[in-house]
Amino acid sequence: MHWHSRDNRKDDGHPTPGLLVDRSVWLNDAPRLMLRCRLLGHKPVIDGYGRHKRGLAARRWVTCDRCGVRPDPQGDLTPEEWPLGSRYDGLYETPERHVLTTEEVRAAMNRVRAGLRLPGPWPAKPTGSLGAQVLLDRTFGAFSIAFEVGCAGGDNTLATHIRLNPLGALYLHTEGFGTWLQRRLNPTGYTARVIEVSVSEWALRWKLWAREHEWSRDDPWWMHGSVSFDLVEKLLGPKRYSSRPVEGPVMGWILMPEGDRHQVQLTLKRVRLGRPRAEWAAKYHWAVEWESATPIVTRPGRGGTTAASVPVPEEAVEARCWDVLACTLAAKQLSERRTAYGYQPQTTDGGTP
Repeated sequence: MHWHSRDNRKDDGHPTPGLLVDRSVWLNDAPRLMLRCRLLGHKPVIDGYGRHKRGLAARRWVTCDRCGVRPDPQGDLTPEEWPLGSRYDGLYETPERHVLTTEEVRAAMNRVRAGLRLPGPWPAKPTGSLGAQVLLDRTFGAFSIAFEVGCAGGDNTLATHIRLNPLGALYLHTEGFGTWLQRRLNPTGYTARVIEVSVSEWALRWKLWAREHEWSRDDPWWMHGSVSFDLVEKLLGPKRYSSRPVEGPVMGWILMPEGDRHQVQLTLKRVRLGRPRAEWAAKYHWAVEWESATPIVTRPGRGGTTAASVPVPEEAVEARCWDVLACTLAAKQLSERRTAYGYQPQTTDGGTP
């Protein structure tokens, strides 16, 4: 068992100004109690997932229904023979040598041919981890409190946080600890469930056993919701960006300082920021959207950028040179990203103008 902490303000050598405290703490390899399993033994059941995505085969393995500990290895069993949630009363791989019967040898060979594997022995000393993050200073929003129940394939078993601006925030999570509760509340699927109440941007929002980072029109009305207290928004409408094409598309070339060049399609747009019923307060500016048929790579080992937009001044639009200026600004932005990520193209992409 060991613990360590990190000052997030100095993470990666870039201190965050104006933040009094931002520290993360971890307690790793902490022994798990699991009193019932230590006294009565583990309760093996079948866990896994179904064929829920095209090209992704169903998988089955063994876990303890009480503590969530898996054998090592966890096993790879036949989905047709072992349904999810059923009790596992099959064989285990053991390190001890013993004489196998003919049927056992034949069954083992069949498993090898099918790419399957029996579960191994249970871990003698299961461990887990605890983590926390403390922030003292302004955060975001006004108030938020949440409780999260993880899923079988997630890193966090349980998590919670409380955030109160401008005082700070406290985040807590467990890895391994609380698996009994997780398996009772969220035993299937690979999406965590969240209960959260927050106040931000003049609105009260809630999530009641909602899937983390997901929303569906089939969700019941009570699962997600919000109530706005913004009188200005109710009278004048929400503040939004909108745009309309004015000219284009026209073709152009982004000539990178590193030597590669890319042909792009350019469209001049008039962008509006404002409320629907407050034209007198709306703000306008010009922007040029560009699209490239081939990705423009800016990071090693990553895909490139195929579309973006750059703002251009009124003078460039009046002088009818907005397309040339947009290509120059786009090349400058992309080159700055390459410099930040240390990327240097090896070959020239694209053609010649």
